[in-house]
Amino acid sequence: MTGKPVVVIGAGRSGLACARTLAGEGHHILLVDRSDTPAIRERVAILPDTVEVRLGGYPDDVAADALMVCPSPGVPWDAPELQVARAHGVPVRSEMDLVFERCRARICGITGTNGKTTTTALVAAILERAGERVHLGGNIGVTMLDRLDAVSDTDWVVLELSSFQIESVQEPRCAIACVLNVTADHLDRHGDFETYAETKRRLVRFALDDAVLGFDDLITREMAAVASCRVEYFGRGRGFADGATRVGDDVVSVEAGSASPVLPVRDIPLFGEHNLQNVLAAVAVARAAGVPIPPIALAVRDFQPVPHRLQPVRDQDGVLWVNDSKATNVESAIAALRSFPDRTIVWIGGGKGAGTSIEALADEIVARARHAVLNGASAGELDAALAERGFAARTVVATLGEAVAAAALIAHPGDVVLLAPGYKSFDQFSDFEERGRAFGEAVGHLAGHSVEQG
Repeated sequence: MTGKPVVVIGAGRSGLACARTLAGEGHHILLVDRSDTPAIRERVAILPDTVEVRLGGYPDDVAADALMVCPSPGVPWDAPELQVARAHGVPVRSEMDLVFERCRARICGITGTNGKTTTTALVAAILERAGERVHLGGNIGVTMLDRLDAVSDTDWVVLELSSFQIESVQEPRCAIACVLNVTADHLDRHGDFETYAETKRRLVRFALDDAVLGFDDLITREMAAVASCRVEYFGRGRGFADGATRVGDDVVSVEAGSASPVLPVRDIPLFGEHNLQNVLAAVAVARAAGVPIPPIALAVRDFQPVPHRLQPVRDQDGVLWVNDSKATNVESAIAALRSFPDRTIVWIGGGKGAGTSIEALADEIVARARHAVLNGASAGELDAALAERGFAARTVVATLGEAVAAAALIAHPGDVVLLAPGYKSFDQFSDFEERGRAFGEAVGHLAGHSVEQG
């Protein structure tokens, strides 16, 4: 120990976990945040007395004389305060970096532009069904750092890992690393597509035992070139000897070119082709972890949609309302629109852009939706794109609540009212989860009751 403080930047879940853990090890902590709200004050009020809190702003040299600085994932890795810290020789360590450094258990790390949460939750469910002791964390659920005391070396730690988290880990060494897919996203953070893709590739570079890669995505398939471990694939393609694929009407596990049925595709309780891909990924990961086929099939059959991922919230009067608030980019919104081939769609979309093209999304709306209800900061952009394509069945409103009310008037029996925004939530909400809860509450008010959000 020294007299220097550890500076923690950000009073979100990750920052609080760093503050609690490092304070418990005897460090003096300075926690700073540019915001100062009642919610933040309530969160920091229960921190140990050894944590000094400064809210409402801080100078760029706040960590210039620190022992270490721990930024939350929302702080850009090249932020001025981190550059000043590095210039003064101060180590920059994230919560996830500390998890990898300290975790004694086997880590299964799962990343990708889309499908991370569902695949991560499903892998955890399969391992638990197989009798393993599993800890789920990363970009899903509660933080992992301040739970490590309860983790033994025979457990599994299953982590959903965002690009923000991976870029901050010096050596993300996973026993099993899985990369689902890579499409343009977060370019406002990473600058260009190759830099973004490289954050995902790093998980494969440091994988210890197995890398499980999406075969149908050329970017992920080619990541095998940087792996120094076994490589398995998943996907609809047939050009691989180990992994998981679909053969006819069945999900199958492939080992040394030999296919073993796992379960019929019709038994998967999730909407959409993209969720079949997520199941194939989870099967490949589970087989890499040594799980026999029977518990895999049982866990998949029993799996329920993760909240805000194609989650049904109301099915009444012939209209199905579906919450896919996690569809925060073009590709995930397109996947959602393709998930209901046998029903007409009233699509609710819009939000805050991330610097990517919406042309493909506009084309998909025209092809799949009976009506589009546009709201939020991007409503004008979407409206113009649809108008250019001659798509007249569109309604523009200001807020998500107004969008739900408009969709209720538009929907007919047989329709799916689909919230799959295609944009980030930050124009109206703090995150996609708050947006999804607001959608469920608004739908519940239509029927005069609340909707279970899980």
